[in-house]
Amino acid sequence: MKELYLKKNFWLFYHLGLFVFSAIAAMFRIYHNFGNPFVLAVIVDFFTIFMVCANIGYLIIYMAKKATGYNHKQLTKRILPALVFFYFAAFLIANVFISLGVFGWFLYTGTDLSGFLPRMIINEVNLFHGSFFIVLMLFTIILFYILWQISIKQEQLLIEENLKYRYNTLKSQVNPHFLFNSLNTLSEIVYTDAKKADSYIQKLSGIYRYILENEETDYITLTEELEFVKQYFNLQQERDNNKISLKIDCTDAGGYKIIPVSLQLLVENALKHNLMSHKNPLEIKIYIQDERVVVSNVFQRKNVIEGSTQTGLSNLRERVKLIMGKELIVSEENNQFIVKIPVIRV
Repeated sequence: MKELYLKKNFWLFYHLGLFVFSAIAAMFRIYHNFGNPFVLAVIVDFFTIFMVCANIGYLIIYMAKKATGYNHKQLTKRILPALVFFYFAAFLIANVFISLGVFGWFLYTGTDLSGFLPRMIINEVNLFHGSFFIVLMLFTIILFYILWQISIKQEQLLIEENLKYRYNTLKSQVNPHFLFNSLNTLSEIVYTDAKKADSYIQKLSGIYRYILENEETDYITLTEELEFVKQYFNLQQERDNNKISLKIDCTDAGGYKIIPVSLQLLVENALKHNLMSHKNPLEIKIYIQDERVVVSNVFQRKNVIEGSTQTGLSNLRERVKLIMGKELIVSEENNQFIVKIPVIRV
């Protein structure tokens, strides 16, 4: 609310601030020259300082607004020429209004106008020396700082847009990846057991609905993701029956949030890459450890993996890095394949 108020009344505060500054500066300058700030000359100085500062300020604001239309690379190339242009443009602005002020003072006091030009050149306006040069350089430094800040923001915006694009691209790969693997599973049972295939399709539609509903979501509660994993695992049991098992030990799951469809992908990855049988069932465990959810399974690696798109784990690794700024930890310990995915506390 405060920022909106300041933005709405920017020009009011801008001119009010310049008015106060110009009055103080004019009185100080006249006191320094005459020993008394309350003489008529203070009005001329006030007018001159106010008009010079106001118009140079307008120039700064105009150039800053124009700079926002360039990207970081374009702006970097234009900063030096812009500063040179600004310095000389500010010099001309100051020259015009100082000349008007001095000329008006000459007319008011009846001073001989033949001394106007020499006074301007010697005492009032000098491009590279004295206080006038210092003031112009100060304005130039202010503009440089503003343009530099705009350049940094433009660069940050570009980085954020690139990251957002990469993340959305990665998320868009999740649906085809899941559908591809699910259809592979369906193709294995559709010709052997029609009832099982029909049940599989019904459950698959519910699971796919979950994926679509959370397509634009960056985080979901761990409780919801675990329920989704259970539904998915039950779906796989339609095909593999007692060849697979899932153990979940996640206390206080409602107190954490996780990237959606992440645990499902890891369970799917374990089922896809490992051998399983009634004699040697594949056991998958999910538990919480050190602010991470761990998914582990015994190594029973297949020699040949049919229908693999090779995108699952690498996709998840990139999504975790982009959205959370953390790394997905993948390791092999004691014949166990272990993946640790970061979570955040609610």
